[in-house]
Amino acid sequence: MTTLPRAAPGAYGQWLPAPIALGAAAVVGALAGVQPLLALGLVSVAVVAALAFLAPVAHLTLLLLVTAIVPYDLQNAVGVSGGSSAGLIFSDLLLLTGLARATVVLLRRELYGRHLLAGAAIVTLLAVTGLQTLRALQLGVPVSLAGFEFRALLGWSTLLIAMPILMDAAGRRRLLKGLLVVGLGLGLWGLAQYFVNIPVIGGGSAGVRENVAFTAGARSIQGGLFGFPIAFVLGLAALSSAQRTSPLVRSALIAVVATNGASLLLTYQRTFWVATIVGFLFIVMKAGWSQKAKVVVLLVAALLSVLPLLAVLSPGSLVAAQQRFLSIGQYGSDNSVRTRIVETRAVARKIREAPIAGWGIGDEVSFGYPWLRVPPTSTPYTHNGYLWLAWKLGIPAALVLLALLAWALAARPPRGLDPMTSRVRHGAQAGLLIALTVSLTFPAFRALAITTTLGVLVALALMTPATGD
Repeated sequence: MTTLPRAAPGAYGQWLPAPIALGAAAVVGALAGVQPLLALGLVSVAVVAALAFLAPVAHLTLLLLVTAIVPYDLQNAVGVSGGSSAGLIFSDLLLLTGLARATVVLLRRELYGRHLLAGAAIVTLLAVTGLQTLRALQLGVPVSLAGFEFRALLGWSTLLIAMPILMDAAGRRRLLKGLLVVGLGLGLWGLAQYFVNIPVIGGGSAGVRENVAFTAGARSIQGGLFGFPIAFVLGLAALSSAQRTSPLVRSALIAVVATNGASLLLTYQRTFWVATIVGFLFIVMKAGWSQKAKVVVLLVAALLSVLPLLAVLSPGSLVAAQQRFLSIGQYGSDNSVRTRIVETRAVARKIREAPIAGWGIGDEVSFGYPWLRVPPTSTPYTHNGYLWLAWKLGIPAALVLLALLAWALAARPPRGLDPMTSRVRHGAQAGLLIALTVSLTFPAFRALAITTTLGVLVALALMTPATGD
C-alpha cells in the first residue's frame, strides 16, 4: 500500500488561494452573462478589499480624497442607492473594507492605553449612533435622512483605520505622504471650482455660490470648506519642521499651503478665517523658538506670494475679502446672526426636553423667521455642531466625542518621533482645534466631507509607536 507524503506545515496555505481565485473568477464570469452590473459590483468590492489589506495607506488616502473632494451628491447619484442616502456609495465601501482590515490587525497587535481608550470612545460613539438610527427608523424618519447622518458620524471610525498604520515608522512615513497628496488635491479642487465657475451641486456639497452678503457680488467656494483651513495649517506646520526634506516634497508642501490658502480666502467664510487664525497660533505656540520665527516667515511669504497672484487672476477678490471680514463688526444688522440665534433657541428647547436620550438621528426641529415673513418649517439641520450632537445623540454621547477631542488636543507626544512627524502631529492638533472652532457656527461633526479626516487627525494626535509610550 502506497502512502502519500504528508504536506508540510503551511503547504495548504500556499496552494489554497489559487483554487479560491479560480472559483471566484468562475462565479463572476457566470454572473457577467446574466447580471453584468452585479458582477462588476463584486469585482469592485474584491479590488477595494484587496487594496485595504495589501496597501492600507493607499486605501486610506483614497478614502480621504473621495470624502474630501468628490461631492456627496455625485457619490450618491452613482452609488448602489440609486440616489437614496440609505444605499451604498463608494466612500462607504472604502470605509467598511478599511474597518475590516483594522479589526483583523488590531486584534493581533499589542495595544497600549491610548489605543484602548480612544478605540473604546469611538466604538461607544458608533454604538450610540447605531441605536439612535434604529430608533429613528422605528419612529418613521425617512431612511435617506437617517442614512445621511449615520454615514457622517460613521466617518469618525477612520481613527481605528489609521491607528495600526501609525504604530510603525514606515506606516507613519507613508501616511504623511498620503496626507500630502490629499492636501494638494483638495487645494486644486477648490481653485478649479472657482475659476471654472462650477455651479452649486445638489445641496451645496460643491460648486460656487453667487452674491455673498456684504460684498460686491463675490462668488464663494462651497466644496472643501472644512478642509481648506486644516490643510493650510498642516502644510505650514510641516514646512516649519527642522527636518530636511527633498525639493519635491518641499515644493509639494508649498503648493498645499498656496492652493488651500487661496481657496480658503475665496470661501469668504468669516468663521473659517477666524478658525484658521486660531490653528495658526496653536502651531506657533507648539513650535520651538527657532521654528516660531520660521512659521511666521512662512505665513508672510505665503501671503506675499498668493495675494498679488489672486489680485491678477481674480480682480476684486481681495476687496471682497476685506469687505466680508470687516462685516464681522456689523453683526447687529446681519440676518445670518439673527436667524442662527432663533435656530439655536429652538434646538436648545429640544435638548432640554431629552438631555440624556436625545431625539435620534434624523429628528427635525421647527422654527420660523417672522421679521423676514418666513413661516415655521422643519429641518434636521442646525449650524451649531455642539448642539447638533446633543440634540441627536444626547448629552452623554456628545460628551464622549468631545472628551476624546479634548484629550487629543492635550495629549503629550510619544517618545522617538522624528521632527517632521512631530510637527505634523502639532498640525493635526491644530486641525482639531480648527474643527472645534468652526463647529460653533458650522456642524463639522456631521459633515462626511471632514469627519473621516478628523478621525485620522485624532489618531495622529494620539499615536503611540508599537514600542510603547
